[in-house]
Amino acid sequence: MTSNIRNTFAHPLPERIFVDASHTCASGKNSGIERVVRSLLAECGHWCESDGLPVPQSVTHHAGQFFCVENQVEKQFMHVASLEANVRSKLPNWYLGLAERLCKSLKYPRLRKWLLPEAGHLGLFKIPHNLYDSWIRRNLPWNSSAVVPKTQDLFLLPDAYWTRRGVWAAAEAAREQGATIATLIYDLIPLTHPQYVGTKRQEGFRRYLHQAIEHSDLIVAISRTVQEDVEAYIRDHRCQFNRIPSSVHHFTLGAELSLVQGEVRPAVLELFSVDAAVTKQKNPYLMVATFDPRKNHHYLLDAFDILWKTRTDLRLCLIGRVGSLCEDVIQRIRSHPALNKQLFAFYDIQDSELQHCYQTCRGVIFPSIVEGFGLPIVESLWFGKRTFASNTPIHREVGKNDCVYFDLESPSSLATEIEKWELIADTPAHQLPTRRPTTWTESSKQLMMHCLNTFRLLRTDSDRVHNKAA
Repeated sequence: MTSNIRNTFAHPLPERIFVDASHTCASGKNSGIERVVRSLLAECGHWCESDGLPVPQSVTHHAGQFFCVENQVEKQFMHVASLEANVRSKLPNWYLGLAERLCKSLKYPRLRKWLLPEAGHLGLFKIPHNLYDSWIRRNLPWNSSAVVPKTQDLFLLPDAYWTRRGVWAAAEAAREQGATIATLIYDLIPLTHPQYVGTKRQEGFRRYLHQAIEHSDLIVAISRTVQEDVEAYIRDHRCQFNRIPSSVHHFTLGAELSLVQGEVRPAVLELFSVDAAVTKQKNPYLMVATFDPRKNHHYLLDAFDILWKTRTDLRLCLIGRVGSLCEDVIQRIRSHPALNKQLFAFYDIQDSELQHCYQTCRGVIFPSIVEGFGLPIVESLWFGKRTFASNTPIHREVGKNDCVYFDLESPSSLATEIEKWELIADTPAHQLPTRRPTTWTESSKQLMMHCLNTFRLLRTDSDRVHNKAA
Protein backbone atom coordinates (compact mmCIF):
# COMPACT_ATOMS: atom_id res chain seq x y z
CA MET A 1 0.00 0.00 0.00
CA THR A 2 1.44 3.39 -1.03
CA SER A 3 2.16 5.52 2.04
CA ASN A 4 0.53 8.62 0.57
CA ILE A 5 -2.74 8.02 -1.26
CA ARG A 6 -2.91 11.53 -2.72
CA ASN A 7 0.26 10.93 -4.75
CA THR A 8 -1.33 7.94 -6.49
CA PHE A 9 -4.29 9.92 -7.82
CA ALA A 10 -4.61 12.63 -10.40
CA HIS A 11 -7.19 15.27 -9.61
CA PRO A 12 -10.01 15.55 -8.91
CA LEU A 13 -10.13 14.47 -5.27
CA PRO A 14 -13.03 15.04 -2.88
CA GLU A 15 -13.15 18.37 -1.09
CA ARG A 16 -15.10 16.80 1.77
CA ILE A 17 -15.60 13.22 2.98
CA PHE A 18 -18.56 12.27 5.17
CA VAL A 19 -19.14 8.99 6.99
CA ASP A 20 -22.69 8.22 8.07
CA ALA A 21 -22.70 6.41 11.43
CA SER A 22 -26.35 6.93 12.29
CA HIS A 23 -26.81 3.50 13.86
CA THR A 24 -23.40 3.07 15.47
CA CYS A 25 -23.21 6.51 17.09
CA ALA A 26 -26.26 5.64 19.22
CA SER A 27 -25.56 1.93 19.64
CA GLY A 28 -24.39 0.40 22.88
CA LYS A 29 -23.52 -2.85 21.14
CA ASN A 30 -20.02 -4.02 20.32
CA SER A 31 -20.70 -6.57 17.61
CA GLY A 32 -19.03 -6.77 14.20
CA ILE A 33 -20.66 -3.87 12.38
CA GLU A 34 -20.17 -1.40 15.22
CA ARG A 35 -16.51 -2.42 15.53
CA VAL A 36 -16.01 -1.93 11.78
CA VAL A 37 -17.66 1.51 11.67
CA ARG A 38 -15.78 2.79 14.73
CA SER A 39 -12.45 1.43 13.47
CA LEU A 40 -12.86 2.96 10.01
CA LEU A 41 -13.74 6.37 11.44
CA ALA A 42 -10.84 6.29 13.88
CA GLU A 43 -8.24 5.11 11.36
CA CYS A 44 -9.23 7.50 8.59
CA GLY A 45 -9.06 10.29 11.15
CA HIS A 46 -5.45 9.28 11.88
CA TRP A 47 -4.01 9.18 8.36
CA CYS A 48 -6.21 11.10 5.90
CA GLU A 49 -4.80 14.55 6.66
CA SER A 50 -1.18 13.42 6.37
CA ASP A 51 -2.04 11.72 3.07
CA GLY A 52 -3.48 14.93 1.68
CA LEU A 53 -7.14 13.99 2.02
CA PRO A 54 -9.88 15.74 3.99
CA VAL A 55 -10.46 14.15 7.39
CA PRO A 56 -13.82 12.33 7.25
CA GLN A 57 -16.61 13.93 9.26
CA SER A 58 -19.11 11.76 11.13
CA VAL A 59 -22.69 12.49 10.11
CA THR A 60 -26.16 11.20 10.81
CA HIS A 61 -29.33 11.58 8.79
CA HIS A 62 -32.86 12.78 9.42
CA ALA A 63 -35.77 13.69 7.16
CA GLY A 64 -33.80 13.29 3.93
CA GLN A 65 -30.78 15.32 5.05
CA PHE A 66 -27.35 14.70 6.56
CA PHE A 67 -26.22 16.48 9.74
CA CYS A 68 -22.77 16.69 11.32
CA VAL A 69 -22.44 14.83 14.63
CA GLU A 70 -21.09 17.67 16.74
CA ASN A 71 -20.18 17.73 20.45
CA GLN A 72 -23.63 18.29 21.96
CA VAL A 73 -25.33 15.69 19.77
CA GLU A 74 -22.45 13.24 20.21
CA LYS A 75 -22.87 13.39 24.01
CA GLN A 76 -26.62 12.82 23.67
CA PHE A 77 -26.06 9.79 21.44
CA MET A 78 -23.48 8.43 23.91
CA HIS A 79 -26.14 8.56 26.63
CA VAL A 80 -28.55 6.65 24.39
CA ALA A 81 -25.82 4.10 23.69
CA SER A 82 -25.05 3.61 27.39
CA LEU A 83 -28.69 2.71 28.03
CA GLU A 84 -28.63 0.02 25.37
CA ALA A 85 -25.23 -1.29 26.46
CA ASN A 86 -26.52 -2.28 29.89
CA VAL A 87 -29.83 -0.77 30.93
CA ARG A 88 -29.78 -2.71 34.22
CA SER A 89 -26.80 -0.67 35.40
CA LYS A 90 -28.94 2.47 35.11
CA LEU A 91 -31.80 1.10 37.22
CA PRO A 92 -32.18 1.73 40.98
CA ASN A 93 -31.70 -1.14 43.42
CA TRP A 94 -35.29 -0.98 44.65
CA TYR A 95 -36.52 -1.62 41.09
CA LEU A 96 -34.05 -4.48 40.49
CA GLY A 97 -35.12 -6.21 43.71
CA LEU A 98 -38.82 -5.77 43.00
CA ALA A 99 -38.51 -6.96 39.39
CA GLU A 100 -36.47 -10.02 40.46
CA ARG A 101 -39.09 -11.04 43.02
CA LEU A 102 -41.87 -10.52 40.50
CA CYS A 103 -40.14 -12.65 37.84
CA LYS A 104 -39.51 -15.47 40.32
CA SER A 105 -43.05 -15.47 41.68
CA LEU A 106 -44.93 -15.30 38.36
CA LYS A 107 -42.53 -17.65 36.49
CA TYR A 108 -43.49 -16.26 33.10
CA PRO A 109 -40.33 -16.52 30.92
CA ARG A 110 -40.97 -13.41 28.84
CA LEU A 111 -41.48 -11.27 31.93
CA ARG A 112 -37.77 -11.33 32.75
CA LYS A 113 -36.97 -10.39 29.17
CA TRP A 114 -39.10 -7.27 29.56
CA LEU A 115 -38.38 -6.28 33.15
CA LEU A 116 -34.71 -7.33 33.46
CA PRO A 117 -33.31 -7.28 29.91
CA GLU A 118 -29.85 -8.64 29.16
CA ALA A 119 -27.00 -6.35 28.12
CA GLY A 120 -27.60 -5.07 24.59
CA HIS A 121 -31.38 -5.31 25.00
CA LEU A 122 -33.91 -2.87 26.38
CA GLY A 123 -37.07 -4.79 27.22
CA LEU A 124 -39.87 -2.39 28.21
CA PHE A 125 -37.27 0.40 28.44
CA LYS A 126 -37.15 0.36 24.65
CA ILE A 127 -40.08 2.80 24.69
CA PRO A 128 -38.35 5.66 26.57
CA HIS A 129 -35.06 4.82 24.85
CA ASN A 130 -36.60 5.16 21.38
CA LEU A 131 -38.47 8.32 22.36
CA TYR A 132 -35.23 9.94 23.52
CA ASP A 133 -33.37 8.82 20.38
CA SER A 134 -36.19 10.16 18.21
CA TRP A 135 -36.16 13.48 20.12
CA ILE A 136 -32.42 13.89 19.49
CA ARG A 137 -32.86 13.28 15.76
CA ARG A 138 -35.90 15.58 15.42
CA ASN A 139 -33.84 18.37 17.00
CA LEU A 140 -30.85 17.93 14.72
CA PRO A 141 -31.81 20.98 12.58
CA TRP A 142 -31.41 23.17 15.71
CA ASN A 143 -28.48 21.40 17.39
CA SER A 144 -26.27 20.44 14.44
CA SER A 145 -24.95 21.86 11.20
CA ALA A 146 -26.79 20.60 8.13
CA VAL A 147 -24.63 19.28 5.30
CA VAL A 148 -25.32 21.01 2.00
CA PRO A 149 -24.08 18.44 -0.54
CA LYS A 150 -21.81 19.47 -3.40
CA THR A 151 -20.37 17.80 -6.49
CA GLN A 152 -16.96 17.44 -4.83
CA ASP A 153 -18.35 15.52 -1.82
CA LEU A 154 -17.88 11.83 -1.05
CA PHE A 155 -20.35 10.11 1.28
CA LEU A 156 -19.43 6.73 2.75
CA LEU A 157 -22.30 4.67 4.17
CA PRO A 158 -20.88 1.80 6.27
CA ASP A 159 -23.65 1.31 8.84
CA ALA A 160 -26.60 -1.02 9.52
CA TYR A 161 -29.21 0.50 7.22
CA TRP A 162 -31.66 -2.37 7.42
CA THR A 163 -32.53 -0.83 10.82
CA ARG A 164 -32.37 2.83 9.71
CA ARG A 165 -33.67 2.92 6.15
CA GLY A 166 -34.16 6.71 6.13
CA VAL A 167 -30.59 7.15 4.93
CA TRP A 168 -31.59 6.55 1.32
CA ALA A 169 -33.61 9.76 1.03
CA ALA A 170 -30.59 11.71 2.27
CA ALA A 171 -28.27 9.76 -0.03
CA GLU A 172 -30.48 10.42 -3.04
CA ALA A 173 -30.67 14.14 -2.23
CA ALA A 174 -26.87 14.26 -2.02
CA ARG A 175 -26.50 12.30 -5.24
CA GLU A 176 -28.82 14.71 -7.06
CA GLN A 177 -26.37 17.47 -6.18
CA GLY A 178 -23.54 15.47 -7.75
CA ALA A 179 -22.05 13.85 -4.62
CA THR A 180 -20.61 10.33 -4.80
CA ILE A 181 -22.24 7.64 -2.64
CA ALA A 182 -20.28 4.55 -1.52
CA THR A 183 -22.04 1.85 0.54
CA LEU A 184 -20.61 -1.09 2.49
CA ILE A 185 -22.35 -4.46 2.24
CA TYR A 186 -21.55 -6.98 5.00
CA ASP A 187 -23.37 -10.07 3.77
CA LEU A 188 -26.51 -11.37 2.09
CA ILE A 189 -27.29 -13.91 4.81
CA PRO A 190 -30.96 -12.92 5.31
CA LEU A 191 -31.51 -13.79 1.64
CA THR A 192 -29.26 -16.83 1.34
CA HIS A 193 -30.13 -18.31 4.76
CA PRO A 194 -33.60 -16.96 5.67
CA GLN A 195 -34.07 -19.68 8.31
CA TYR A 196 -31.92 -17.61 10.66
CA VAL A 197 -33.91 -14.38 10.40
CA GLY A 198 -37.55 -15.17 9.56
CA THR A 199 -39.74 -13.99 6.68
CA LYS A 200 -40.34 -10.45 7.96
CA ARG A 201 -36.65 -9.66 8.40
CA GLN A 202 -35.82 -11.32 5.10
CA GLU A 203 -38.20 -9.02 3.24
CA GLY A 204 -36.93 -5.99 5.15
CA PHE A 205 -33.37 -6.88 4.19
CA ARG A 206 -34.37 -7.35 0.55
CA ARG A 207 -35.82 -3.82 0.51
CA TYR A 208 -32.63 -2.50 2.11
CA LEU A 209 -30.43 -4.24 -0.49
CA HIS A 210 -32.49 -2.88 -3.38
CA GLN A 211 -32.21 0.64 -1.95
CA ALA A 212 -28.46 0.24 -1.51
CA ILE A 213 -28.05 -0.92 -5.09
CA GLU A 214 -30.19 1.84 -6.60
CA HIS A 215 -28.79 4.72 -4.52
CA SER A 216 -25.06 3.87 -4.56
CA ASP A 217 -22.36 4.77 -7.07
CA LEU A 218 -20.10 2.19 -5.48
CA ILE A 219 -20.73 -0.90 -3.37
CA VAL A 220 -17.83 -2.29 -1.36
CA ALA A 221 -18.19 -5.76 0.17
CA ILE A 222 -16.20 -6.96 3.18
CA SER A 223 -14.90 -10.05 1.37
CA ARG A 224 -14.49 -11.43 -2.12
CA THR A 225 -17.19 -13.99 -1.36
CA VAL A 226 -19.73 -11.28 -0.52
CA GLN A 227 -18.68 -9.24 -3.59
CA GLU A 228 -19.47 -12.24 -5.78
CA ASP A 229 -22.82 -12.69 -4.02
CA VAL A 230 -23.74 -9.03 -4.63
CA GLU A 231 -22.68 -9.17 -8.28
CA ALA A 232 -24.73 -12.33 -8.79
CA TYR A 233 -27.76 -10.75 -7.12
CA ILE A 234 -27.56 -7.65 -9.33
CA ARG A 235 -27.15 -9.83 -12.42
CA ASP A 236 -30.10 -12.07 -11.50
CA HIS A 237 -32.43 -9.18 -10.61
CA ARG A 238 -31.24 -6.54 -13.11
CA CYS A 239 -34.73 -5.90 -14.46
CA GLN A 240 -35.90 -4.78 -10.98
CA PHE A 241 -33.48 -1.85 -10.73
CA ASN A 242 -33.77 1.61 -12.26
CA ARG A 243 -30.05 2.17 -11.61
CA ILE A 244 -27.13 0.04 -10.51
CA PRO A 245 -23.73 1.03 -9.04
CA SER A 246 -20.86 1.98 -11.33
CA SER A 247 -18.77 -0.71 -9.67
CA VAL A 248 -18.69 -3.39 -6.97
CA HIS A 249 -15.46 -4.14 -5.10
CA HIS A 250 -14.30 -5.67 -1.83
CA PHE A 251 -11.73 -4.87 0.83
CA THR A 252 -10.21 -6.74 3.76
CA LEU A 253 -11.33 -5.93 7.27
CA GLY A 254 -8.67 -5.02 9.80
CA ALA A 255 -7.73 -7.37 12.59
CA GLU A 256 -5.88 -5.56 15.32
CA LEU A 257 -7.69 -4.47 18.43
CA SER A 258 -6.25 -1.17 19.57
CA LEU A 259 -4.74 -1.48 23.01
CA VAL A 260 -7.55 -0.28 25.21
CA GLN A 261 -6.99 1.16 28.65
CA GLY A 262 -9.75 0.21 31.02
CA GLU A 263 -10.75 -1.93 33.93
CA VAL A 264 -11.13 -5.69 33.72
CA ARG A 265 -13.58 -7.07 36.24
CA PRO A 266 -12.17 -9.51 38.83
CA ALA A 267 -14.24 -12.42 37.48
CA VAL A 268 -12.59 -12.05 34.05
CA LEU A 269 -9.11 -11.64 35.54
CA GLU A 270 -9.56 -14.74 37.65
CA LEU A 271 -10.87 -16.83 34.75
CA PHE A 272 -8.30 -15.64 32.21
CA SER A 273 -5.20 -15.63 34.38
CA VAL A 274 -2.06 -13.93 33.11
CA ASP A 275 -0.11 -16.78 34.71
CA ALA A 276 -2.07 -20.00 34.36
CA ALA A 277 0.88 -21.98 35.72
CA VAL A 278 0.43 -20.32 39.10
CA THR A 279 -3.30 -21.02 39.26
CA LYS A 280 -2.66 -24.59 38.04
CA GLN A 281 -5.71 -24.34 35.77
CA LYS A 282 -5.78 -24.08 32.01
CA ASN A 283 -7.21 -20.82 30.74
CA PRO A 284 -10.46 -21.25 28.81
CA TYR A 285 -10.97 -21.67 25.10
CA LEU A 286 -12.83 -18.64 23.80
CA MET A 287 -15.75 -18.05 21.45
CA VAL A 288 -16.64 -14.44 20.58
CA ALA A 289 -19.99 -14.11 18.81
CA THR A 290 -23.50 -12.81 19.27
CA PHE A 291 -25.80 -15.52 20.60
CA ASP A 292 -27.61 -16.23 17.36
CA PRO A 293 -28.58 -19.56 15.70
CA ARG A 294 -26.16 -19.23 12.78
CA LYS A 295 -23.23 -18.71 15.16
CA ASN A 296 -23.73 -22.37 16.12
CA HIS A 297 -23.25 -22.35 19.90
CA HIS A 298 -25.08 -25.68 20.19
CA TYR A 299 -22.43 -27.36 18.04
CA LEU A 300 -19.66 -25.98 20.26
CA LEU A 301 -21.40 -27.13 23.42
CA ASP A 302 -21.90 -30.58 21.88
CA ALA A 303 -18.18 -30.78 21.12
CA PHE A 304 -17.20 -29.79 24.66
CA ASP A 305 -19.75 -32.18 26.16
CA ILE A 306 -17.77 -34.89 24.35
CA LEU A 307 -14.47 -33.52 25.66
CA TRP A 308 -15.71 -33.08 29.24
CA LYS A 309 -16.44 -36.81 29.51
CA THR A 310 -12.69 -37.39 29.84
CA ARG A 311 -11.15 -33.89 30.02
CA THR A 312 -12.59 -31.96 32.95
CA ASP A 313 -9.48 -29.76 32.91
CA LEU A 314 -10.67 -28.02 29.74
CA ARG A 315 -12.71 -24.86 30.09
CA LEU A 316 -14.81 -22.86 27.66
CA CYS A 317 -15.91 -19.22 27.79
CA LEU A 318 -18.63 -17.76 25.55
CA ILE A 319 -18.61 -14.00 24.98
CA GLY A 320 -21.28 -12.06 23.11
CA ARG A 321 -24.49 -10.17 23.45
CA VAL A 322 -27.81 -12.00 23.48
CA GLY A 323 -29.30 -11.88 19.99
CA SER A 324 -32.60 -13.14 18.61
CA LEU A 325 -34.03 -16.65 18.37
CA CYS A 326 -31.53 -17.91 20.94
CA GLU A 327 -33.65 -18.67 24.01
CA ASP A 328 -32.87 -22.37 23.69
CA VAL A 329 -29.08 -21.99 23.76
CA ILE A 330 -29.23 -19.44 26.60
CA GLN A 331 -31.38 -21.87 28.60
CA ARG A 332 -28.97 -24.70 27.80
CA ILE A 333 -26.06 -22.64 29.14
CA ARG A 334 -27.87 -21.57 32.31
CA SER A 335 -28.93 -25.12 33.14
CA HIS A 336 -25.66 -26.81 32.12
CA PRO A 337 -24.06 -28.85 34.94
CA ALA A 338 -20.64 -27.41 34.01
CA LEU A 339 -21.75 -23.77 34.35
CA ASN A 340 -19.22 -21.76 36.36
CA LYS A 341 -17.02 -24.85 36.60
CA GLN A 342 -15.87 -25.62 33.06
CA LEU A 343 -18.39 -23.43 31.21
CA PHE A 344 -18.59 -19.64 31.51
CA ALA A 345 -20.48 -16.89 29.69
CA PHE A 346 -20.30 -13.09 29.59
CA TYR A 347 -23.00 -11.12 27.81
CA ASP A 348 -21.74 -7.57 28.51
CA ILE A 349 -17.99 -7.67 27.90
CA GLN A 350 -16.14 -4.37 27.45
CA ASP A 351 -13.33 -3.69 24.92
CA SER A 352 -10.61 -3.79 27.58
CA GLU A 353 -11.95 -7.11 28.87
CA LEU A 354 -12.25 -8.62 25.39
CA GLN A 355 -8.66 -7.67 24.71
CA HIS A 356 -7.56 -9.40 27.92
CA CYS A 357 -9.49 -12.55 26.98
CA TYR A 358 -7.91 -12.72 23.53
CA GLN A 359 -4.44 -12.21 24.98
CA THR A 360 -4.70 -14.95 27.60
CA CYS A 361 -7.09 -17.59 26.19
CA ARG A 362 -5.91 -21.10 25.29
CA GLY A 363 -7.38 -20.88 21.82
CA VAL A 364 -10.25 -19.30 19.88
CA ILE A 365 -13.09 -21.28 18.32
CA PHE A 366 -15.45 -19.98 15.64
CA PRO A 367 -18.06 -22.61 14.62
CA SER A 368 -20.33 -20.26 12.65
CA ILE A 369 -22.43 -21.75 9.85
CA VAL A 370 -22.39 -18.72 7.56
CA GLU A 371 -20.61 -15.34 7.67
CA GLY A 372 -19.83 -12.34 5.54
CA PHE A 373 -16.29 -12.29 6.91
CA GLY A 374 -15.67 -13.74 10.39
CA LEU A 375 -13.98 -10.94 12.33
CA PRO A 376 -13.09 -13.07 15.39
CA ILE A 377 -10.88 -15.24 13.15
CA VAL A 378 -8.55 -12.39 12.20
CA GLU A 379 -8.71 -10.91 15.69
CA SER A 380 -7.57 -14.28 17.06
CA LEU A 381 -4.77 -14.49 14.51
CA TRP A 382 -3.72 -10.95 15.39
CA PHE A 383 -3.08 -12.12 18.94
CA GLY A 384 -1.25 -15.21 17.65
CA LYS A 385 -3.74 -17.71 19.01
CA ARG A 386 -4.51 -21.23 17.87
CA THR A 387 -7.68 -20.62 15.88
CA PHE A 388 -10.28 -23.30 15.18
CA ALA A 389 -12.84 -22.41 12.47
CA SER A 390 -15.65 -24.23 10.75
CA ASN A 391 -14.75 -25.41 7.27
CA THR A 392 -16.67 -22.92 5.10
CA PRO A 393 -15.53 -21.02 1.97
CA ILE A 394 -15.53 -17.62 3.67
CA HIS A 395 -13.51 -18.90 6.64
CA ARG A 396 -10.99 -20.42 4.23
CA GLU A 397 -10.77 -17.07 2.43
CA VAL A 398 -10.17 -15.19 5.68
CA GLY A 399 -8.15 -17.72 7.68
CA LYS A 400 -6.11 -19.18 4.80
CA ASN A 401 -3.65 -21.79 6.14
CA ASP A 402 -3.44 -20.30 9.63
CA CYS A 403 -6.55 -21.96 11.09
CA VAL A 404 -7.48 -25.48 12.08
CA TYR A 405 -10.68 -26.31 10.19
CA PHE A 406 -13.34 -28.71 11.42
CA ASP A 407 -16.38 -30.39 9.90
CA LEU A 408 -19.74 -28.85 10.81
CA GLU A 409 -21.48 -32.18 10.30
CA SER A 410 -19.91 -33.69 13.40
CA PRO A 411 -19.03 -32.07 16.77
CA SER A 412 -16.54 -34.88 17.28
CA SER A 413 -14.50 -33.34 14.43
CA LEU A 414 -13.84 -30.26 16.58
CA ALA A 415 -13.33 -32.36 19.72
CA THR A 416 -10.66 -34.38 17.91
CA GLU A 417 -8.82 -31.26 16.74
CA ILE A 418 -8.79 -29.82 20.27
CA GLU A 419 -7.49 -33.12 21.62
CA LYS A 420 -4.66 -32.99 19.06
CA TRP A 421 -3.81 -29.43 20.12
CA GLU A 422 -3.84 -30.35 23.80
CA LEU A 423 -1.11 -32.94 23.15
CA ILE A 424 1.36 -30.27 22.02
CA ALA A 425 -0.04 -26.95 23.32
CA ASP A 426 2.32 -26.85 26.32
CA THR A 427 5.37 -28.26 24.56
CA PRO A 428 8.07 -26.67 22.37
CA ALA A 429 6.58 -28.55 19.41
CA HIS A 430 3.49 -26.37 19.23
CA GLN A 431 3.11 -24.06 16.26
CA LEU A 432 1.09 -20.85 16.24
CA PRO A 433 0.11 -18.64 13.29
CA THR A 434 2.82 -16.25 12.10
CA ARG A 435 0.99 -14.36 9.36
CA ARG A 436 0.35 -10.74 10.25
CA PRO A 437 -3.30 -9.98 9.41
CA THR A 438 -4.35 -6.75 7.73
CA THR A 439 -4.29 -3.74 10.05
CA TRP A 440 -7.16 -1.29 10.28
CA THR A 441 -4.92 1.37 8.73
CA GLU A 442 -4.33 -0.86 5.71
CA SER A 443 -7.99 -1.86 5.63
CA SER A 444 -9.25 1.74 5.69
CA LYS A 445 -6.79 2.68 2.94
CA GLN A 446 -8.01 -0.18 0.76
CA LEU A 447 -11.57 1.05 1.21
CA MET A 448 -10.66 4.67 0.53
CA MET A 449 -8.78 3.72 -2.66
CA HIS A 450 -11.98 2.14 -4.03
CA CYS A 451 -13.97 5.23 -3.06
CA LEU A 452 -11.45 7.63 -4.64
CA ASN A 453 -11.26 5.59 -7.83
CA THR A 454 -15.04 5.71 -8.24
CA PHE A 455 -15.13 9.43 -7.35
CA ARG A 456 -12.45 10.21 -9.95
CA LEU A 457 -14.08 8.11 -12.67
CA LEU A 458 -17.49 9.68 -12.08
CA ARG A 459 -16.04 13.20 -12.12
CA THR A 460 -14.08 12.42 -15.29
CA ASP A 461 -17.17 11.00 -17.02
CA SER A 462 -19.20 14.01 -15.88
CA ASP A 463 -16.61 16.41 -17.28
CA ARG A 464 -16.60 14.53 -20.60
CA VAL A 465 -20.38 14.80 -20.85
CA HIS A 466 -20.26 18.49 -19.93
CA ASN A 467 -17.56 19.25 -22.50
CA LYS A 468 -19.39 17.32 -25.22
CA ALA A 469 -22.60 19.21 -24.46
CA ALA A 470 -20.74 22.53 -24.59
